Amino acid sequence: MSARKTYSIRCPQCGHEQKVELYDSVNVTQQPELKTALFENRLNRVLCKSCEASFRIDKPLLYHDPGRNILIHWMPDTAVSREEILDEFDKSMEELRAALPPDIEPPRVRLVFTRAELVELVFIIEAGMEERVVEYIKYTIHMQNMKRVPPAEKQLLLNVQDSTADELLFAIQNAMTFELEDVLRYPRTAYRSVREMYRKNPDEFTELFPGPYISARGALMAEESAGEEE
Repeated sequence: MSARKTYSIRCPQCGHEQKVELYDSVNVTQQPELKTALFENRLNRVLCKSCEASFRIDKPLLYHDPGRNILIHWMPDTAVSREEILDEFDKSMEELRAALPPDIEPPRVRLVFTRAELVELVFIIEAGMEERVVEYIKYTIHMQNMKRVPPAEKQLLLNVQDSTADELLFAIQNAMTFELEDVLRYPRTAYRSVREMYRKNPDEFTELFPGPYISARGALMAEESAGEEE
């Protein structure tokens, strides 16, 4: 079941404080309208009773699709660092695996840090695509176009809806302003070649993108940080 909880929220425009019900988790199999609300940017949106400003509350959210046996945790990294989130997430996953009966297939668990990543991942999964293949392609695009899409400043998001039978469309998003600035086109034939590589040697992809947070940009920034420390 989806779960809601009452929170005390302060309006960012006028400072008015009010109590509102926000979703902590959504079960999109039981309530598909919540997936629509997420995609339309209406989920956990608040209307201020004082100034009537409308604003979205970005808070931890569990996206659950039992039909596809997928759990996606959206953990906005506004309060603590991503490293702290990952450490805490690993502990909670160990507890989940220990609590599951041995005859129950564990869900596929993923972690994202932004709403855009969450929506993108849902589209990728529903399109039957492998997210590690998509992120490997992003990794390659970043590496080959460092001036145009430096990972510290730009994020690539796959636009599944507008991609065609011949091309995948990747939107270039400004990592600071979250504005979409441009589009990169990638041949479907090249995607199928990378997918074949993955099927023959998945270990290489898993080594590059271990754990529940599968991100080309995250991997590249981690490599850059490790290089600076050496």
